[in-house]
Amino acid sequence: MVSAIVIYITTFFVPLLLSLVVLPFYIRFMKNKKIVGTDIHKESQPKVAEMGGIIILLAMIIGSIIAIFIVSDPSDKLTIGIFCITITIAGIIGLIDDFKPLSAIIKPILLLFASIPIIVSKRYIAEPMLPFVGKTRLNIVYLALLPFVVSVPANAVNMLDVFNGSMATTSMLVLIAIAIASGLIFGFNFTELNLTYVFLLITLGALLAFWFFNRYPAKVFAGDTGSLTIGAAIGAIAVLGQLEIVVIIAMIPFIMNAFGTLSSVKGLVERRKMPARPTSMTKDWKLQANPDPKAPITLAGIVLQKGPLCEEDVVKSFNILTILSCILAIITAVLIRVTVK
Repeated sequence: MVSAIVIYITTFFVPLLLSLVVLPFYIRFMKNKKIVGTDIHKESQPKVAEMGGIIILLAMIIGSIIAIFIVSDPSDKLTIGIFCITITIAGIIGLIDDFKPLSAIIKPILLLFASIPIIVSKRYIAEPMLPFVGKTRLNIVYLALLPFVVSVPANAVNMLDVFNGSMATTSMLVLIAIAIASGLIFGFNFTELNLTYVFLLITLGALLAFWFFNRYPAKVFAGDTGSLTIGAAIGAIAVLGQLEIVVIIAMIPFIMNAFGTLSSVKGLVERRKMPARPTSMTKDWKLQANPDPKAPITLAGIVLQKGPLCEEDVVKSFNILTILSCILAIITAVLIRVTVK
């Protein structure tokens, strides 16, 4: 029997090292094939390799398959398989969208199918835990909302993937907060296998490696394949780990960005078809809020209300806001622990 510590180490380092080794070759290959995008927030308008999320998805799939082989409990194997299938469905939808952009309505509808493995396998407990309340019984409401558990966070993460490193850093912060919250609620016993940590480590390993190449100045973009995969993983972890409320609070900046955009454009509109960009560039190549009344309300636009900032500073602002929401999520976990105990 493989110990929990060995499983944790393996599920983190396999996606991490695999991505670190493969990404440089992938970046060169995509550039040679002219599958690149323009980094529009830089004066030199550099060409950057696209669809790096393919490597994120493959690394997470391989990490999940290895986890299935090394865990001993058949029920745990099935749960890991459910997680793997869920992120794969979301990743494939993202891959399709990268090659042939889907409409703003079709994409979230398709993402609803990613939650089917969780629903069919009944790998959920319809008793979300709330601070001061404890476990709640919301069987009908929970089941009604369950189809959106992957679609909503996947789209929210996708909508925040707008600057070098913005999706990777904010998502990693959320994952770390979830890990702390899970320990606070269920206990930090690393000698016993906790599948929530397996899922978190698989996702963190792949995402950390990707960040090395996506941070400013980016050498590769995630594309919808990457952002939808990561968002789906966070949604799956929320349900499989009984951390729904914690995840919602940790993702407040993502939710603010998505809600602001949807409310300002009055519905689902594909990012490429927005009537105006939320930001524009100054003469010295800093980001500024777009004064055009047709520009959607986004987190970037809110951050830039006080004046222009360079791209790195905007991402730092995203990170600060995410850290604050993660602190609130951890406090929520403490309150849940006290209530449930």
